Amino acid sequence: MYLQLFGLTVNLPAQIVGLIGLAVIAVSYQFRKVKYLVWSTIAMALFLAESCILSADSDTVTGIVINATAIARNLAMIAWAVKKKAELPPWLAAAFLAPMWAVCAFYFGAWYTYLPPVLQTVYTFCAVSRNDFVFRSGALVLESGNFFYNASVGAYIGVVRQIVLVTSVVVSIVTAARAGKREKAQAAALPDGAAEAADKKM
Repeated sequence: MYLQLFGLTVNLPAQIVGLIGLAVIAVSYQFRKVKYLVWSTIAMALFLAESCILSADSDTVTGIVINATAIARNLAMIAWAVKKKAELPPWLAAAFLAPMWAVCAFYFGAWYTYLPPVLQTVYTFCAVSRNDFVFRSGALVLESGNFFYNASVGAYIGVVRQIVLVTSVVVSIVTAARAGKREKAQAAALPDGAAEAADKKM
């Protein structure tokens, strides 16, 4: 089913699935890491479905591969966090990226065709960091870079989506920074022994 919107032909089923995915991932950035990973994996599954639907209209191989890579990586990160109470090792994260690069290499052309795998690589290594600020900064790089990619290929609906996601990530960074300051201030106000116990919980 197609719809004419502002002079553009829109694949309605794909856009509905994509908008649901957008809402899910925008909300996910407001959560702590493991819960974020669960929600973002659901969003990636929706984006994968969107790419598959759009494949009838255009070549979406790179989108399919990148979303599938993100789902596999997120599931590994969730399993590692739950079972081993640790971050996924960088070498294992790199193993998930290798097949993505192998496929995307066949579709490189203009400079912006390199952006999706490069952004996904930067984000992946930031995501496996123990530092929450590094993780969220990686998300900001990913979503900001996707904004420029969509603008470069003329995907104007995608541009609007990325504005929403960049805003969501910025809000999450500010919120996390404020929460961190508040926790430090509360810990500083406690007696020495209690402060040490609080630090261990954090």
